[in-house]
Amino acid sequence: VAANHDQYMKNYLSTGVKKMIGTQREVTARRKDGSTFPCVLGLSETRNFGLYCGFIRDLTAEKKAASEMRAKTNELVRNESIVLGILNASSNALFVIDESCIIQMVNSKSCEVFGWTEEEFLGKNINMIMPANVAVHHDEYMKNYLNTGIKKMIGTQREVTACRKDGSSFPCLLDLSEAKGSGLICGFIRDLTNQKASEAALIENNRSLEENQNVMSGILDAAFHALFVINDKCIIQMVNEKACEVFGWKKEEFIGRNVNMIMPPEIAAHHDQYMKQYIETGVKKMMGTQREVTAQRKDGTTFPCSLGISEPGQSGLFCGFIRDLTQEKARESEIIAKQVAAEKLSTELRENQGIIMGILDAAFHALFVIDENCIIQMVNKKSCEVFGWTKEEFVGSNINIIMPAHVAEKHDQYMKNYLETGMKKMIGTQRELIACRKDGSTFPCVLGLSETEKAGMICGFIRDLTKDKAAQAAVLAKNAELQIQQNLIMSILDASFDGLFVIDEHCTIQMVNTRSCEVFGWTKEEFIGQNINMIMPPAIGEVHDGFMKNYLKTGFKKMIGTLREVTARRKDGTTFPCRLGLSETKESGMFCGFIHDLTDEKAAEAEILAKKRLAEKIIDAAFDSLFVINERGIIEMVNATSTTVFGWTTEEFIGQNISMIMPSDHAENHNSYLERYMKTRFKKMIGKEREVEARRKDGSTFPCMLGISEVENGGSTQYVGFIRDVTIQKSLLLAQAEREASDSLLYNILPEHIANRLKEDPSHIADLYSNTTILFADIVGFTDRTSMMSPHDVVVMLNDVFSRFDYLVDIYELNKVKTIGDCYMVTSIPSDELEHDGCARVCRFALDMFKAVRAFNNTGPRHGQINFRIGIATGQVVAGVVGTKRFLFDMWGDAVNVAARMEQSGLAGQIQVSKEVVEKAGSEFTFELRGTLNIKGKGPMEVFILKSAQEPAARHSEIDRRKSSSSRALRACSMIDNFRD
Repeated sequence: VAANHDQYMKNYLSTGVKKMIGTQREVTARRKDGSTFPCVLGLSETRNFGLYCGFIRDLTAEKKAASEMRAKTNELVRNESIVLGILNASSNALFVIDESCIIQMVNSKSCEVFGWTEEEFLGKNINMIMPANVAVHHDEYMKNYLNTGIKKMIGTQREVTACRKDGSSFPCLLDLSEAKGSGLICGFIRDLTNQKASEAALIENNRSLEENQNVMSGILDAAFHALFVINDKCIIQMVNEKACEVFGWKKEEFIGRNVNMIMPPEIAAHHDQYMKQYIETGVKKMMGTQREVTAQRKDGTTFPCSLGISEPGQSGLFCGFIRDLTQEKARESEIIAKQVAAEKLSTELRENQGIIMGILDAAFHALFVIDENCIIQMVNKKSCEVFGWTKEEFVGSNINIIMPAHVAEKHDQYMKNYLETGMKKMIGTQRELIACRKDGSTFPCVLGLSETEKAGMICGFIRDLTKDKAAQAAVLAKNAELQIQQNLIMSILDASFDGLFVIDEHCTIQMVNTRSCEVFGWTKEEFIGQNINMIMPPAIGEVHDGFMKNYLKTGFKKMIGTLREVTARRKDGTTFPCRLGLSETKESGMFCGFIHDLTDEKAAEAEILAKKRLAEKIIDAAFDSLFVINERGIIEMVNATSTTVFGWTTEEFIGQNISMIMPSDHAENHNSYLERYMKTRFKKMIGKEREVEARRKDGSTFPCMLGISEVENGGSTQYVGFIRDVTIQKSLLLAQAEREASDSLLYNILPEHIANRLKEDPSHIADLYSNTTILFADIVGFTDRTSMMSPHDVVVMLNDVFSRFDYLVDIYELNKVKTIGDCYMVTSIPSDELEHDGCARVCRFALDMFKAVRAFNNTGPRHGQINFRIGIATGQVVAGVVGTKRFLFDMWGDAVNVAARMEQSGLAGQIQVSKEVVEKAGSEFTFELRGTLNIKGKGPMEVFILKSAQEPAARHSEIDRRKSSSSRALRACSMIDNFRD
């Protein structure tokens, strides 16, 4: 490096291109004793003085620590890879569930990934970690698998979406396997979030590389020096614009010709031979160096130049940069003179305080200079960047402003102790401590202190350790995670339901799990170090070592990677059937075998056959008819219910087309339906329930619910259909709908609580209510207006206006009593337990009535616009049902008479109310005193005009809810029509 360094400086001074300046780079440095060490070099330029400043930080200790950390990490990773190879699983989270989808076991990674604790997991359904659209169907998937034995997910890896406890979802890889002897399903789940992010980053990086390639082509053409790229035959493959400018040829004249065209004849004659020697020997003479040579232009003139040649990677190409030295040669004497002057100037400038400040401001670490009173005298730019204060805020302040409070309050005493005793505790050392920024935040740092004895100052450099600490914590966390995973996996292996053996290339047992000891009878200590043939029958054990040697020699796998049923031998000499699965962990040179005892499974085969027969009997006992058909629609199986419901015997059903139970219009087309499905696989009926019509043997038809599912059985497809007769259910639903319609009609005539009482007790209903609000509304000038209208127009007008009022009655949950001509009577619901804000609701209803009238007038009625008078009173009333024909729930009493008088004596377009209404309505309404009127039957009374009301937000949402609801009568009538259709 030293041999080329001066040339690097010349190149920078000539080109101004910064490679090292303004950056930090890891390099190698040399001590006085000749030894070298790794370090970080940071360079900066003090432009005003023509000097360069370099800070060098020794990395020896950090490299050693990092090396030890990597070694430990590699050891943990190696151990983990061995155990993971044994498990043949690469995911983190583990779940074990039973046939009811109930979680039986999880590992700690599951809790970490999903957010639930182990206690919250155990005993819960596994669908708790699934999105809602999958969770609702999962139990049915398990039932289908248990019924059919068809594996769709088990034994495969599939990318799915999982849900955490906080409701967030993430992509993951799911790996399912079945523990045959236990009835349990084991699933490993690996979070793909980071992988997905990496894939996106890789795509973005490739795009950036393509852009950079285009940019680099432009940069090469804009370079200050001529560029030539040649192959190993010395043929020019590429040049830049500068090459054409310097030598006089065009790019088209260069490409495809020998590069010796730019050399003087005495060099050109030998150049191809130089290339051949380098290709044959690999000895670099010019490669990787810069050398001064002579070049020749198109016009035959020659010039001195600097040639730098490099070989980029394994491309088989060679790149050369040529810099014209003509002008540089002329300037050499001038440069030498300037260098002498510069050295003289540098000597003078070294004593200049400005240079020192330029150097210090270019430092990569924060600098503080304080006096004996701990007052800051000088800081550099890095100090301001790190701590947040300006130089002006720093200088003159006590250095304890950058310390935590518990240290700051004692720091001045530390300085006094040092000045009195001269004992150095911090000075001349480096120590890790905590510093404080201007915003109050703290960070770890390394403090190095030194004393300038002549100036009586203390100088401190501070290096921020935040990133170093984060990186160290990440490594420690990773190692801890690897150790936990290794311990966890070892625990899982010991909890396995199958025996596990790990052997080396010499067939010597290196590891077994607890289950192996239980199955075979030996202890772990008796197993370890013994040949694996101890668990084999003698005939196999004698030749097993030869099998291993053949595999190691040929690499041909017969047993590895497969499952095979073999015979194993216990310690007591007894043998038993088992299933052996072998795998090889190539990283460790070990072989792993899982042994599953088949004794119970063999005994269970007879039981399975018995259960199959039992299942057939259960099917025959089902309440619904069952049909199984093939792909051609031919009936292959029916149950006893089918023969009872349809009238045919089992023998008459089997072998016939399923269309025999369909009405003729569907029977004719059924085969074409099957053919279309076999071609398109588009499901219209399969997997659904639909109401259809079926036909009995006697020709009669009946409504039924049909559910069809598709079953794969031994390579062929069958279709299973369940049929349930719904004749009785439909009759009951129709009767229920008619009852609801009748009730709805009654509720439309009477208040709901009165209607319910009348249904329970048809005798007379008469009640006294002490707290009811009554409203009367009357059209102004109705008699004169209608005298000029036809009866039809009068009815149309009243229907339009009163329908708008009826709509508001539903919204405010009031009681419409009656209409008499143009008079409209409404009250609050007359019930003590309901009536708590009835007066307020009637007042709001009255205000909305005028809005409804304005909306009617805006439609441009034929006979002109109308206006209303409205009166409201509140008090005690008597209410009851009158008559036995066309029931009417009417009201009488003083409050009813007062409300009528409020309307009769009111003003057009106004709402006149009694004093009791003002007192009861509440503060959210605005009233205006009209005065004292002589009211018929009451005498003088104070009356008020209701002007406006405030509308709380909660009230808005409640009114919107009521507006969106439909009436009972419409719903019930619609239900009856649907059933009748």
